[in-house]
Amino acid sequence: MSQDPGKNPYVTGFPAPSPYGQLSPYGSNNPYESNSTSNYELHDLSTSSSAPPLPRPPAALSQGDFLARVQNVRNEIRGLTADVDYIAQLHQRTLGTTDPDASAQLEHYVTQTQIRNTAIKDGIKGLEADLSKTTDASRNTKNTQLQSLRTFFKSELDRYQSIERDYQQRYRDQIARQYRIVNPEATDEEVQLAAEADWSNEGVFQTALRTNRTGHAASLLGNVRARHNELQRIENTLFQLAILYQELAALVEQQEPVIISAEDNAQQTVENIEKGNEQVMQATEHARRRRRLKWWLLLVVVLILIAIGLGVGLGISLTNNHNNNNNNSGR
Repeated sequence: MSQDPGKNPYVTGFPAPSPYGQLSPYGSNNPYESNSTSNYELHDLSTSSSAPPLPRPPAALSQGDFLARVQNVRNEIRGLTADVDYIAQLHQRTLGTTDPDASAQLEHYVTQTQIRNTAIKDGIKGLEADLSKTTDASRNTKNTQLQSLRTFFKSELDRYQSIERDYQQRYRDQIARQYRIVNPEATDEEVQLAAEADWSNEGVFQTALRTNRTGHAASLLGNVRARHNELQRIENTLFQLAILYQELAALVEQQEPVIISAEDNAQQTVENIEKGNEQVMQATEHARRRRRLKWWLLLVVVLILIAIGLGVGLGISLTNNHNNNNNNSGR
């Protein structure tokens, strides 16, 4: 089935701004500033204006809500995968033509991909913030999912960076070939300088035309200038990716102390629970011992009562026998 080459079959909608942003709870007024011009005048504290009460910090997401947001970010990363594939196709088209439409499409999708990358980063940042507030049993699950998400995102950024660097070299190679066609007697050093020259500078363009002013040469140098524009776009993309890498690394560093603290608190909670369980088990064992002791005491009391009863009964029996013997002897 034919498909419009100018339309990305993979492109998806871009996410809404991150839901994690919050307004500062602090007012802009200084509660310590006095409007009175008198020197050292005392004021009744009860009549002074007080700062508004601070809102309670939002609770951590439930595990279900957290996993749903992880899935949303994961879908955006899959969209990034499709975008990067399509950008590679547009680079290939641009290498083979000077069609301005192909260049315009490439610029459009590169811009949209930068927007998507920023949205994904903000989504991960929000999940990081939620993880730092989580202290219940869902923490381990959240942490595992977040680590997987970060790894997935970084792998796609690495692939995007690799593709951009690959086409950066291809554009330079094409500039070198076309410059050598215009100036066949150029040295390797001159060709290398031409591949790295700023062809957006009119002076560089005119200097290259001095040795060959044919229409074909002008056309080739026009292609060189177009390739140089693509090189500049790639350099900007690589720069943006470098910034994104730094932001992700900084995010991990910022959250690490909070995460470690939360993990320590969680570990301490687990230890306290274990100690509590041990104390409960000890108390249960003590109760069992007390119950066994009570039964033994009861058994001893019963045995004593039985012994007393047997002793009394035996004494009565012996007394009766003795009396009977006396009666018989008196007859």
